Amino acid sequence: MKILFQLLFFLCFSLLKSQELRKLINIPDNIENKREIRIYRGNGITNSGKVFRIYFSENKKWSAELIQWYLPKKISDDEVEVIQPVVAKLKSEVSLEKIFLNLEALNIGFLPKEELFQYKKLKKELVFDEDEKDYVLVAKKISVLDGDDFLVKYKSDKRENEFHYFNPKAYLNKFPGIDEYESFIKILKYVEDNFNIKLN
Repeated sequence: MKILFQLLFFLCFSLLKSQELRKLINIPDNIENKREIRIYRGNGITNSGKVFRIYFSENKKWSAELIQWYLPKKISDDEVEVIQPVVAKLKSEVSLEKIFLNLEALNIGFLPKEELFQYKKLKKELVFDEDEKDYVLVAKKISVLDGDDFLVKYKSDKRENEFHYFNPKAYLNKFPGIDEYESFIKILKYVEDNFNIKLN
């Protein structure tokens, strides 16, 4: 039942991302700034999520912010209360442009979509098949349903990247050495350390 409940929330967040999230956080779905990085953390089994943004705006100014958004609160069967997001302007001892460039140096613009390295999350073993009278390779997929869900959007001039990682820390515990997840965890840590915030 717990797994079904978590899966339902994951599907709910996936739908929410594509349809309603921009309304909850009051920013457009597509990046309109010339240079911007967004890291969305899903709500998981809670009623809120976060979006970290660092961007160079049209007025030639660097900004960084953390948006805490909330799912609408059900009041009755036909009425919900929309809760306004909380936007915190972020400051760092390091210049925001340098932080952006360091995030680029951590390969945020090149990390692949999760489906391109699903094979790294397979547990493979060689077993003797009695019917075939030979050894066969069996691959078992291990899924982790409990954890953090991240969507990243990156734009720098004409270069863009977008990827979604589900439970990177949990999968790294089960499958150490997945370099895509290791790179992403470094990105999260760099952001958290420079702005003294928590994303996961």
